[in-house]
Amino acid sequence: MLGRQKQQLKFTNIDVLQAWEQKPLVPEDSFYYGLSQADDIFRDELFADCYASCGRPSIPPSRLVKVLLLQFHDRVSDREAEQRALYDLRWKVALNLSLGEAGFDHTDLCRFRARLLLNKKERAAFEEILKAAEAKGLLPAKCVQQIMDSTYVLGAGAVQDTYTLIRLAIRKLLSALKKRPDFPELRLNLNYQGKGKPKINWEDPAERERLLNQLYQDALTIISATEGMELSCKERELKDLLLTVATQDIEQKEDGSVTIKRGVAKDRVISTTDPEMRHGRKSHSRLFDGYKSHTAMDKESEFIIAVTVTPGNTHDSEATFALVDQQPEERRPEEAIFDTAYGTGRVREEMATLQIKVISPVPEGIGKDGCFPKSAFEIDLDRQICRCPAGQIAPEKIYDKKTGRLKVFLFSPEQCQNCPLLNQCTRNKKGRRTVTVNAYERYLQEGRAFQKTEEFAGKYPERCKIERKQAEMVMHGLRKARYLGLAKVTLQALLIATVVNFKRYWKLLNQKENSVVPHTGMVINCTTLVLASG
Repeated sequence: MLGRQKQQLKFTNIDVLQAWEQKPLVPEDSFYYGLSQADDIFRDELFADCYASCGRPSIPPSRLVKVLLLQFHDRVSDREAEQRALYDLRWKVALNLSLGEAGFDHTDLCRFRARLLLNKKERAAFEEILKAAEAKGLLPAKCVQQIMDSTYVLGAGAVQDTYTLIRLAIRKLLSALKKRPDFPELRLNLNYQGKGKPKINWEDPAERERLLNQLYQDALTIISATEGMELSCKERELKDLLLTVATQDIEQKEDGSVTIKRGVAKDRVISTTDPEMRHGRKSHSRLFDGYKSHTAMDKESEFIIAVTVTPGNTHDSEATFALVDQQPEERRPEEAIFDTAYGTGRVREEMATLQIKVISPVPEGIGKDGCFPKSAFEIDLDRQICRCPAGQIAPEKIYDKKTGRLKVFLFSPEQCQNCPLLNQCTRNKKGRRTVTVNAYERYLQEGRAFQKTEEFAGKYPERCKIERKQAEMVMHGLRKARYLGLAKVTLQALLIATVVNFKRYWKLLNQKENSVVPHTGMVINCTTLVLASG
């Protein structure tokens, strides 16, 4: 049953102590004091759907959500949060706890996070801050310009090699299946009871390959044994995980044995502890394993408007639509400022359908083998003409047979062979240059033209504002995932964004009022206090 904050006062209440001292125990412009005044934002009623209508009253959810925010503000664990609430006066002010009272057990926080995810309330606190900021006139109802960017989040799961992935996936599935009375005894090559790696000479390629084949055969044996069984949701997930890790890095040889294939599989599972983590690349030189957090920020007020998290191998541009879709219609921007990674043709087309102007550099390809890039050619889509740097016009074209769309311009061998710029233009064995026409070529051309205007030069430098906001989120713990799984990492990103937004809200509110916000508990008639037992 939903528990609510009690209004009954004790002599040891923080409000009473502050009234006795005639001054607040923490600065009134601090995050902690701000949380103590935010009972109208983080209300118990927001989370009423998460609780039954009868039974023992719960710990007030408004208190627990404040604890989660304090956790990320101070970057402390669940156990440390309990200790802070018991001994740290700043936390007691924020949570309105009396001396000697923690107000919760550290295990309550884990259950509360699970409750938020189960009832789809992970965005409740984040949205309430935005509503409060809008009500106070700190956030415009229409966010005309938004800036969007991403940063990487290192996953909490262990990154494992192919042998470990298969072995642990087998172990997990066997542990689940052996609880079933109808699961048969299987003759397997290896013992999967222990946690340690098989004791082989890992420097010997022949022994490694023998182990790989044993693991592969055992995986197939277990998967075959489950055919025809009615598996639970968890068992199906574990079976699918085993099937994925047992085949993603494997190729069969002519004699029927298997070996590890070269290269990295697309969308490769890299951990059995967190199967949703992925290899990611933030730049050509910066690789990571985990997730990406994508953020949309209002340029004027610098409030974070939207947050989404994707696996690490997701291209930045693919998250753009999620950032816009999760916003209410009235808050969606008229202009969106991105870096080059978001400036793809597909993003520009989608934003055009939503009537959102894209302010982003167009990604430019690099000419193959040091030759002229595509941008060196003049392409007229209306007249279907392509002119090369030497002034020649391509005489041939290739069209898509199904859609009729122009796909490629081809220059003739005669044009190219007699051209003085041949060595700068192509290394093609056929001695001719081809120019591919992107499916979104018109949007890319419009973007290149806009990129040269004074309007673009004046607006695009504003993009750096979100870098500071991302750095602030990283400071509060966004760089490293605390939890396993996409849903929980998304909850982490939302809580951190809520912390950052509340800091901004409290700062702007103090500036707007240009005076200290009065403490509602400062003036108290102590003769009216009711002593509570315990």
